[in-house]
Amino acid sequence: MGLCSMTGYGYGQAGHEVVVTVEMRSVNHRYGDFAIHLPREYNFLEETLRSVVAKNVGRGRVEVSVTIEDFREDPRTVKVDWGLLQGYNQAIAQIEKRLGIEPTSRADYLLSLPGVLEPVAMDHKDAELLEGLVVSAGQKAATALVKMRRVEGQRLAAILREYVEFLEDSLKGVAALAQTLPEEYRERLEVRMAELVGDIPIDPHRLAQEAAILADRANIDEELVRLKSHLVEFRSSLAGDEPVGRKLDFLIQEMNREVNTIGSKSSNVTISRWVVEAKSVVEKLREQVQNVE
Repeated sequence: MGLCSMTGYGYGQAGHEVVVTVEMRSVNHRYGDFAIHLPREYNFLEETLRSVVAKNVGRGRVEVSVTIEDFREDPRTVKVDWGLLQGYNQAIAQIEKRLGIEPTSRADYLLSLPGVLEPVAMDHKDAELLEGLVVSAGQKAATALVKMRRVEGQRLAAILREYVEFLEDSLKGVAALAQTLPEEYRERLEVRMAELVGDIPIDPHRLAQEAAILADRANIDEELVRLKSHLVEFRSSLAGDEPVGRKLDFLIQEMNREVNTIGSKSSNVTISRWVVEAKSVVEKLREQVQNVE
C-alpha cells in the first residue's frame, strides 16, 4: 500500500429513518489524538466511534463530527424541567422589574435555555440501532479518510525519493573525492613546510608521517558508509505498509549527524559546499516527514 500521510478527510452516512452522518478530518500529530464531537445525549457512543477510528488510524490528530437525525413518525419523548423553567422565568421577571424593562413574551427564549428540554433516555433497542449506524457511518468515513491519506502519502513518497536520489548521487562524487584527500593533504603540508623552513631539506619520512596523521584525522570514510546505509534504509522504508513516520524522523536525525561530522572533519572546499547543500536537502526531508504517519 505504501506511505501514508497524516492529512485527510472522510465522510460517511448510514440509516434511513434515523440517519447518522460522520465526518473525519486529520492533520499531523506526534501521537494518535482523537477528538470526538457528539450531541450531548449521544455521548454513550463516543467509545464505539473512538474504537472505529483507532482501528484505522495509527497517528495524527483526527477531528470527528457526528450528526444524528431522527425522521421517524413516533419521535422520542422530550421532558420539561418545570422547576428549572420556573426558576429562569422568575429570574428574568426580577431583572425586568429591577431594570425597568418592559415585559415581553419569552416562551421561545426560555425553552432554548440549557437543561429546560431534555430527551427522555432512549430504550435498549434505540441504543443498539444508533450504535450500529455509528459503526457503519464511522467505518465509511474512516475508509475514505485512509484512502485520501494514502493518496497524499504517495505524493509525499515521490518527493522524498527525489531528495534521497539527489543525496545518493551526490554522495558518490564525495566518496570518490575523499579517496584523493590523503594526497591532497600531503601536498598541502609539503607546501606549508617549505614556506616555514625555506631551503632546509625536509625529511620525506617525517613529512609522510605528518601527512598520514592529518589524513587520518580528516578521514570521512566511516561517515560516508553510515550515511549511505541510512539512505538505503530510508528508501526501503518508503515502500513498506506499516507506519514509518517516527522511523524516518530518526533516520533523518542520523543523516544530519553524519553530514555535520563530515563538514567538521573535511577542509576540502568542494566537500564543504556539498555539506551545505546536503544539510539543506536533509532539512527538506525532515519537513516533509513531519506529515508521514
